[in-house]
Amino acid sequence: EKELGDGFVPDGATIPEAKDAAAAEAKEPEHVYEIYVCHMNIIRYFVMRALQLPPEAWLRLRGDNTNITEIVVHPDGRVSLYRFGDIGHLPLDMVTFH
Repeated sequence: EKELGDGFVPDGATIPEAKDAAAAEAKEPEHVYEIYVCHMNIIRYFVMRALQLPPEAWLRLRGDNTNITEIVVHPDGRVSLYRFGDIGHLPLDMVTFH
């Protein structure tokens, strides 16, 4: 018999197995993805701030239109720049700068 507060138990699973599975799921880090579509100047500035570099250094970076930049914030707070200005998803004849 279910008591108040007991959750759903999948068919064939015992209560302890279900609780162990729920505990394992709770320990998994949550992955959050945010997608921004904006001008490259904003991306360059944001990358500088995320990496704790001088904001004016964004002028040293170049990026083509429709590129992909990926910044990862790790659970411990470290920030990694995985991709910057990646245009590998475009055929060469579609790459533009201006």
